This record gives sequence, C-alpha cells and structure tokens, in this order.
Amino acid sequence: MTPTIGVVVPVYRVERYVAGCIASIGAQTVAPDRVILVDDRGGDASMERALAAAQRAGLPVEVVTQPENRGLSAARNAGLARLDTDLVWFCDSDDTVELEFLEEMRRALLECDAQLAMCRTARVNEAGETLSIDEDAFDEPVMSGAELARRLLLSEARGYACNKLFRRELLGDAPFPEGHVYEDVAPMLRIALGAERVALVDAPLYRYLINETSISRRFGPHTHDLFVQDDHVQTLLAGAGVFEGSEADAWRWAHLRFRYDGVVFPAANMALRAKLAGEDDPEVAQVVAKARALIRWSDLPRLWRGGARRQTIAAAILTLSPRLYAQILNRR
Repeated sequence: MTPTIGVVVPVYRVERYVAGCIASIGAQTVAPDRVILVDDRGGDASMERALAAAQRAGLPVEVVTQPENRGLSAARNAGLARLDTDLVWFCDSDDTVELEFLEEMRRALLECDAQLAMCRTARVNEAGETLSIDEDAFDEPVMSGAELARRLLLSEARGYACNKLFRRELLGDAPFPEGHVYEDVAPMLRIALGAERVALVDAPLYRYLINETSISRRFGPHTHDLFVQDDHVQTLLAGAGVFEGSEADAWRWAHLRFRYDGVVFPAANMALRAKLAGEDDPEVAQVVAKARALIRWSDLPRLWRGGARRQTIAAAILTLSPRLYAQILNRR
C-alpha cells in the first residue's frame, strides 16, 4: 500500500509568509493526507491567514492550539502527537517547497527502503531569489544513518528537520527537546543514528527563507541554548558508543568541528555583534566567556592539521583577545 503522509506546520508570528507556505503544500503533485497546523499563540493574524490559505488549497487541515506560546519544539511534538500517518514532514511556516517535494521524497524513501529521505536546501530571500544551496551535490542515492550523523556534525548536511521526510516509527513520541531555541541538531543526530538507510534527493526542493527577524539569528538569553545543545550532542554521542571502536577518531574529529563551528563561533559572533551594535547586556560577556571556556589549546594543532586553519586562527584570537576578535568581526 502507498504510505500516507502527514505534515506538521507550527505557526507563530509569520503573517507575511504563512500563506505562501501553505499554498506550496497545497500545490504538491502528491497531496498530503493530513496537515496539522499548530497555533503557538503568536497573538497576530498568522493562524487566520494559514487557515484561509489551507481552505483555498483544499487541504485536510486540523488545528492544534497550544495553551500558551511554548516554542517550536513543543509545537512540533504537539502536532506529531495528532498524526497517525506512515510518513511525517515538519514544514517551517515561513518556508516553501518545490511542487514535487513530497512526490520525490516519498519515491526516494520507498525505492531505497530507507527510514528517512533528505533533499538539498535552497536559501532564498523574500523576493524568492535563490542565494545559495546549502549542501554539495549528493553523489549516491543512499547513505547510512551513521554517515548522515557524521555529516551533520561536520556541517556537510544541515540539521534541519524541515528538509526531511521521516517514517513515523523512527521519530518516537516527542523527538524535539522542549524549552530550547536550537532544537534540531541533537534530535536529528539521534534519529540519524537510529536509521539504517537515508535516501538522498539531489534536487534543492526545500526553500529556506533567510529571515533576519528569526530568533535564532539574534542575540538574547536564548543564545545560551547553544551550549545546552553542545551538552546534548556530547551526551548523545557518548551514549551511542561512537567514541569507541575503529571509527572513534573520525567521530572525535566530527564532534570537535561541531563544537567550534556549531557552538563556539556562532555564540561568540552573536554576542560580540550585539556589543558592537551598542547593546548593553551583561549576558554578552557571559556568552563570550562560555565560548572561550570551550576552546582548548590542545584542540588547535588538530584543527590545523585537519585543514580547519581559519577556525584555528579564529579560536586563538578569541582566546587571547576578544577585543581584537570583535574588531575583525566588525570588518567582515
């Protein structure tokens, strides 16, 4: 039998974008069987616009209303709890997809007998212009879940949930850690490590909007969640036993790169840019101190030998002189 498809769309303060998102879901060449719109209590007209767009598209929509604003992870988990479909897609409500997204993703997943499918991601601006493609071209139609996990750590694959189609049983009951902003990497690692095969769709079918108002791109108390994410990733990898056995060194290298590229530099950059912008926030210094505390001088020779020379130099400068690091950052 053809597997059914359910879509979860968290909705929160996306008045300008949500109608386009829903329209792109409604225009799919393979229609979803169920669409769950999760109202995360944004206090604006986002849900009204989403429902109007869904009605125009003739989508089979169900609304889940959160008791209060609880964040993206909680909204995804709440939507997932209402789905009984074979396959699940989490679509962010300010993004869009190509018309054949669901058709190609389902086809690839079934042909490869995979537990999840992943396509490449186009980054687009508000005019719909493609700015870049996140991932390099896929050489093969399938990879192992362990290989995807390593690529996630190395930023060779993105830790988004939204450019992937999952078999429902792979996800579990509440896969996303609630109460944190940077919610994707650790659960995507866990899910990848639980998958035997990952189907790859080389086309950039997911269109990720570069939204400068996104909370994940601004400094604030949530920036500390980057360090929480690092703790989650380290605990998950250790629990999976990847630091033992013949491939332990490869996993240690991947985790090292993630710590610097995914935690140290993003945290320091957001904090120091806020300082350069004149924000008088005591948490700026706290975040910079936490980022510097993660840098170990013993890491730098390995980063250099591994080819991460820009990161090696940046880490050394951040450790020795945050002021100089900020000046260099201001020129970029």
